[in-house]
Amino acid sequence: MAAAERYDFVRERTMSNPYNLERQERKRRLKQHMVSDPAPREIEDLDETIRENRSATLRRWAILCGVILLLIVVIRGMVSVRTYTSYTVAWEEAGIGGSDASYEMFADGILKVTGDGISVMATDGTVLWNHGYTMKHPRVLVRGDYGAVADIQSQTAIIFGKNGVTGTVETTKPILDFGVSSVGVLVLELDDSSVNYINFYDNTGRALDIRIKTKLSGDGYPLSISLSPEGTGLMSSVVYLDQGVMQNRITFYNFDVGKSNSDRTVGYFTYGETMFPEVQYLSNSRAVAFGDDEVNIFSLRKPSEPVEIRSIPFDTSILSVFSGKNAIGVVSNVEEGGRKVTIYDAAGRVKGSCTLDFEYSHVEFSGNYVVFTNGSDCVILNQRGRIKFRGSLGTKIEKVVMQSDDSCLVFSDTSLRKLRLK
Repeated sequence: MAAAERYDFVRERTMSNPYNLERQERKRRLKQHMVSDPAPREIEDLDETIRENRSATLRRWAILCGVILLLIVVIRGMVSVRTYTSYTVAWEEAGIGGSDASYEMFADGILKVTGDGISVMATDGTVLWNHGYTMKHPRVLVRGDYGAVADIQSQTAIIFGKNGVTGTVETTKPILDFGVSSVGVLVLELDDSSVNYINFYDNTGRALDIRIKTKLSGDGYPLSISLSPEGTGLMSSVVYLDQGVMQNRITFYNFDVGKSNSDRTVGYFTYGETMFPEVQYLSNSRAVAFGDDEVNIFSLRKPSEPVEIRSIPFDTSILSVFSGKNAIGVVSNVEEGGRKVTIYDAAGRVKGSCTLDFEYSHVEFSGNYVVFTNGSDCVILNQRGRIKFRGSLGTKIEKVVMQSDDSCLVFSDTSLRKLRLK
């Protein structure tokens, strides 16, 4: 067979065989899709696509997180402005209260104080420890992990920590006032006719070599004292005579940086005839003096140089004052009737206020809330001055401890109850 005829024969068989045609087509497609090294431009385009995909994913996650945070803020805002008027009892422990009992939050539990002794309970009413004594007028102060109970106008004081009583002090003179620090240092103001003594004790009740002596006719008479949380600073509101006229002075002592002064005084402020019946350390670096018609706030960032940083005057009389963690509260008269409640931060800035038409017998901070009580009736405000709860709790209230936005512990004269507000 000639070469030309043979070529035509093979070509004819190839073109006429479907299988061969399909095979040739697969080869052609394979050649077209063979991977070759990408050009630099193609690599850049691929990297850019990856970056765009990652950015889009991050944006989606950021939007999702933002939506979740916004929902949390909205829900919290709704909860914070919600007002409750009733409640349900989650649980109740009978026989815990008492008409002569007072209560304070202490460490991780609740301190109960009576004339017969003190006890610390868990928040479910379980007694963690107790200590018996006999006092006619027991008054309690707590500061951090320590506290003290003193029999006012009598001669006994005890110091306690988280695990129980650590020391007892018996004096020879009546106790007028006292203070305690977060490390258990106790200070007692003692009355000796025309002379007053301020004595210091460690957390075991051992007397320290620190004593301040004052006379009404000379240095003055302390109206109120407060010990700093770390126990090295003392603040005192002193009344004294100046040409036969009663004057008031706020005096600061320091028993660390004030050693160069014989009486440990590091600063004082005079206020003329304006009386300050209560002073209080809010922290080691901040203190407040509550007056008849003004409130003054002091900075002790430099303990050797106290500075008055804010004076808050009131046009009407002050009815009540109370302090909490980095906050103070003042209830004052309103000329057109009612009472104005104002909450300040530790720098004297207003956090919130409201006018309240409620006849109360006691007011105090409980966490982030302000609790007013009178018999079985109760009003709870947040620190913006908005009413959280108003109503009767059905029994005489000794103390309300807020545990969350809608739950609280209520000590009465007969029981301890946990309530859910609604």
